[in-house]
Amino acid sequence: MTAPDPAILHRLGEHFAAGYFEEPAASPMRRWSRAVRRRFEHRAPMPYDGSLLYPCGPCHPPDENRMLAPSYSFTWGYNDAAVDERLKSASAEECETLLALQETMRAERDLLWVLRTPHTVGGAGYTHSIPNYGRVLREGLNEHARRIARGLENTSDEAEAGFYLGLQDVLAGIAAWHANLIRHLEGCPYSRNRARLVRALKQVPFEPARDFFEAVVAYNFVYYLDDCDNPGRLDLELWPYYDAEKGTGAFWAKPPSGLSGKTYLSPFPREALAFLTTFSENVFRNWGWSEAIGGTLPDGGPAYNDLTVLCIQAARGKARPSLQLRIRRDMPDEVWDAAFDLLATGNGLPALYNEEGYLAALREAGLGIAEEDLSLWNGGGCTETMIHGRSNVGSLDAGVNLPLAFVESLGRHLATASSFESLVAAVKEDFAAVITETCRLVSLDQETKARWRPQPMRSLLIDDCIERGVEFNAGGARYNWSVVNVAGLANVADSLAAIREVVFEKREKTGAELLDILHRDFEGEEKLRQRLGRCPRFGNNNPRADDIAAEIAELVFRQSLDHKPWRGGRFLPSTIMFVTYADAGARVGATPDGRRAGEPIADSIGPVQGRDRNGAAAMLSSVAKLPLHLAPGTPILNARFAKGLFADPKGRRCLRDLITTYFDLGGMQIQINVVDQDVLRDALAHPDHHGDLIVRVGGYSAHFVSLPRAVQESILERTEHEACSRRLQD
Repeated sequence: MTAPDPAILHRLGEHFAAGYFEEPAASPMRRWSRAVRRRFEHRAPMPYDGSLLYPCGPCHPPDENRMLAPSYSFTWGYNDAAVDERLKSASAEECETLLALQETMRAERDLLWVLRTPHTVGGAGYTHSIPNYGRVLREGLNEHARRIARGLENTSDEAEAGFYLGLQDVLAGIAAWHANLIRHLEGCPYSRNRARLVRALKQVPFEPARDFFEAVVAYNFVYYLDDCDNPGRLDLELWPYYDAEKGTGAFWAKPPSGLSGKTYLSPFPREALAFLTTFSENVFRNWGWSEAIGGTLPDGGPAYNDLTVLCIQAARGKARPSLQLRIRRDMPDEVWDAAFDLLATGNGLPALYNEEGYLAALREAGLGIAEEDLSLWNGGGCTETMIHGRSNVGSLDAGVNLPLAFVESLGRHLATASSFESLVAAVKEDFAAVITETCRLVSLDQETKARWRPQPMRSLLIDDCIERGVEFNAGGARYNWSVVNVAGLANVADSLAAIREVVFEKREKTGAELLDILHRDFEGEEKLRQRLGRCPRFGNNNPRADDIAAEIAELVFRQSLDHKPWRGGRFLPSTIMFVTYADAGARVGATPDGRRAGEPIADSIGPVQGRDRNGAAAMLSSVAKLPLHLAPGTPILNARFAKGLFADPKGRRCLRDLITTYFDLGGMQIQINVVDQDVLRDALAHPDHHGDLIVRVGGYSAHFVSLPRAVQESILERTEHEACSRRLQD
């Protein structure tokens, strides 16, 4: 069969595919870079809506690149159904090219599918990332071009030269799109916003930003270049421009006579908030990902500033960006107040992170992160730990479905186990084997992508690919590691606690009898299922369950950290379920904690939904007993608190003390839902009435009515804590 004809592909609106097939004998880096160039050269400008920023709106034009589409995670995505649909009306000449495209991309897809394992909870070779926005703001893309030219001039290696030539193609495509966007704006009806944008875009992103507005315009442009993945460290990167321009004016304006409180923003902060709100709207409309604020400066000082508060305010009413507030002991009261104000609205933002805990855990993980770069850590995607502008971490590369592995292990060992201790030892050995195999497959996937699946845009925008002359997926980024998921820890802990009590201590059932009942999914055994539910449960500050959870977590986390990915670094454990805990549970048979076959598993590092019955302090005490510092990929903890806690200073102070004490005991992350149970029930029954209802899921916020039914029901099962005790026990 002949190769696809690029001219025909262009005619069909498949510009990305056309570029890829221009030079079929070239290296993958050259071919995919040419695909990126042709995509941008022919990319239709987004409609301009008169807003403060441009580009704006959805990232992908609906009528372009439907068969072979660009992907920030996988470089490309192939849509067989779109090819089949187009074949129905294609000419003979077009059919020949479409069939050649279909045959080629199916073969390439099969070549790259190496993560063939059921343990891919939340991801299978997925790759979120964060460009080095600040470098573009400070230097401009023309400096990137000069760095590329120097690299090309100084190399005699053919592969390295091909890498640099590919990046020149990428820059040529960006320049063409940039010029096209300016032409489009100039053809739109005059407005002050439009004229201001044209002036700014004639400077950025190819030359350095000169003021705050140009910096935000450049930031927004780079966000769209990377197909709207992660905004990253917005307040830190934009602060120098804001600080230079704000003058000496107050952040808050004096309220009108007769009013008290910080009600009105001064003019410059008010304008900055408008810019940030518009940018957040672009993130929201593209269902983009994570933005970290606050935390620590490269010199070790606190990184909170006016923009930290403005970023929180800009997220009001939105599910995205997934706002991550990095909390230090010296975080200002104004930031706490802004965070609680936003959380009280019910959109689940911001999620709260233990800054000191993360910095210590990342140092301990032995990843070689320079101190000045450590302050740039940021959760990408849902919240997979990476370094802003400098890393390729695989997020999520894979995941270990512990209940799935546990059910398989019980089938081998429960009927013949002579003691509880011997059963636990056998289960731990099986877990270690699953982790080893999963890590092996991730490394194979990384090696395969390095050979066949380069990411040209990220090679351009992330340090130190240009300096090293090494492509992003081949290890060119300054820091490389792999974030992998650990799912269903609480189910395993509760199950083992139940087995110890029912089988080995009270001998109410033999191991073989319990195994048979599980195989039958508790058919005719509802009384026993209820009995298992009265056994110790993780999340209630009960050492009989908590100690088991800590023992299993220690084994699983350390086993992951002991392996090294092909690209470098380590495997960093996380517990990032988002909506996948329902799908993960669908593959798992009945478990000894009383869970029926196919039901969702635990939605985070915390207790199984609804099983924490002794209050928030007891739940947090249980979670803090886990070795969370060994899971710096991010151990998500979901919690629900009643809205009344946010209504007065006493409730807020109590909740703040609870969170900071949890962090002092080793907690790493907590995300809070503030949604009335009756509202959730009504949304379940009448989804048409609640289209704007936002809830926190596993690593991000989402519209409740858009979630799968099983996830909606599990959110209803989460315990809502109506009172707050400051006392946590270690």
